[in-house]
Amino acid sequence: MPFNPMRQHFSAFNDQSDFKGIYLDSGATTQKLQTVIDITNRYYQSSVNVHRSSYKLASDTTQKFEDARRTLQSFINAKDHREIVWTKGATESINLLAACLPRSLLQKGKNIVISTLEHHANIVPWQILAEQYGLTLKVMPINDNGVLLLEEAVALIDEHTVLVAIGHVSNALGNINPIKSIITKAKTVGALTLIDGTQAVSHMAVDVQDLDCDFYVFSGHKMFGPTGVGVFYGKLPLLENMPPYQVGGEMIKKVSFKGSEFLGPPLKFEAGTPNIAGVLGLAAAANFIKSNRDTIVKQELALSRYLQQSLASLTGIKIWGDPQHKIATFSFTVNGVNHYDLASYLNIQNISVRVGHHCAMPLMEALGVDGTIRVSISCYNTEHELTNFIEALKSGICLFTNNSDSVFKNKISEEKAVDRPGELALAISQAKSWDEKYRHIMLAGKSFPRLPKEQLKEDLEIFGCESQVWLKCELIDSTLYIQGDSPSKVVRGLLAIIFEYLRGKRPNEVLDFDLNTHLKSIGLDRYLSNSRANGIEAVLDRIFDFCKEYSNTQN
Repeated sequence: MPFNPMRQHFSAFNDQSDFKGIYLDSGATTQKLQTVIDITNRYYQSSVNVHRSSYKLASDTTQKFEDARRTLQSFINAKDHREIVWTKGATESINLLAACLPRSLLQKGKNIVISTLEHHANIVPWQILAEQYGLTLKVMPINDNGVLLLEEAVALIDEHTVLVAIGHVSNALGNINPIKSIITKAKTVGALTLIDGTQAVSHMAVDVQDLDCDFYVFSGHKMFGPTGVGVFYGKLPLLENMPPYQVGGEMIKKVSFKGSEFLGPPLKFEAGTPNIAGVLGLAAAANFIKSNRDTIVKQELALSRYLQQSLASLTGIKIWGDPQHKIATFSFTVNGVNHYDLASYLNIQNISVRVGHHCAMPLMEALGVDGTIRVSISCYNTEHELTNFIEALKSGICLFTNNSDSVFKNKISEEKAVDRPGELALAISQAKSWDEKYRHIMLAGKSFPRLPKEQLKEDLEIFGCESQVWLKCELIDSTLYIQGDSPSKVVRGLLAIIFEYLRGKRPNEVLDFDLNTHLKSIGLDRYLSNSRANGIEAVLDRIFDFCKEYSNTQN
């Protein structure tokens, strides 16, 4: 197995780490550099505040804090260090701009332009702003594969456009958007531009002066740095003319009961004690990326080519997005196989991928899918890991296709899956391995009675699962009758576990049910991920609400 020199910088991959699997979810968050961990730990060993005290330790820490600002200035080639504002991350940065845009710009009849590809964090603030001020929200279209239609996109930007907000790279698909052309068009009509660079900064060099964007935002945790810290870049004249985001300590020049004066940027936007350790760690991450840029790009390019070729060789795989202009992120679906089921199987193989809508529901709706599997690579991954992933993917696809029926029948008789009271719970509790428990759940999901399509309506849908779930509760002769459905066999199997126990009970008996105790009794508590356990709890909460409502009417 070829040695990847990048791995030695990340403690997650050393022999002492608790993580022993294959991590392919760097688009959600990257693993942390050992230097970042060391720097943040060092700060907490002798903590002081910044910009407040004059003794040596405080003065030295303040100097390091402001040196970090200059490090990030250099990292994105900002013109002035005062253009770097510390935030909690890209989400807060976008909300900062939405809160601080001069209200004189937000006149009825104006518009804000975003794209179909955006993360929810770059959609919802603009929806709220548009509703509050009578603006129109325009959405740049994409083609059937999820690639921005540039000609149609720039045509939406007109003399009434106040702001264009678009991601540098799609978090869901990995597309690199043609933002320079969009920025150029926006400037011709006097519109401001916000670029969400969260998925870009760890994969490519970013030069905000060359882009000539007005604002650029990103998060530290997706570039090998700490969580809870990020950057809001804005051109200095714009920052000077914007009001504060929050008020309090740190950003005050003078306070009296006659009125208050605020400091200039960036401190004007940094009320309260900042995430000092996070800022120091973020600077270390930025220095690492800048110093190793060529190696990072080369490693990720080689891995991307290998993975793209490997995925393309599999039958039934649909890779979404731009195959040419992309970072090392691949979002795909498999014909006839639910993405949640496949990700659940990969999890059993200790392979971490992201599944679902990736906080981009409008994009998934435009593509006509309810979610994808996203594999996001970073410089610390290896070809060997990707080979193992592809082999596991092949096995999972085989397992979930019709050809896998015989595999299930070898383990248990299909007719015993759900209908006999307690039999499913008993079979799972007696299973000697997780693989066997999983097969029982799969078989239960395969034979689980489905709801008619016409009943799959919004009022029956439950949120809190990675996969869609619908639930219908009724009382027949004062006992509970429940039906449910999900595209996922695994989720349907988990529903079967709950339904088997609760079906036919009276509402007061249902309310005595304890999910954690039940899962523990059948040996599932330590196998369920938080997302799946939370999904079951969401279903159970809906059942409890139904039973409580009935009980209240009887009192």
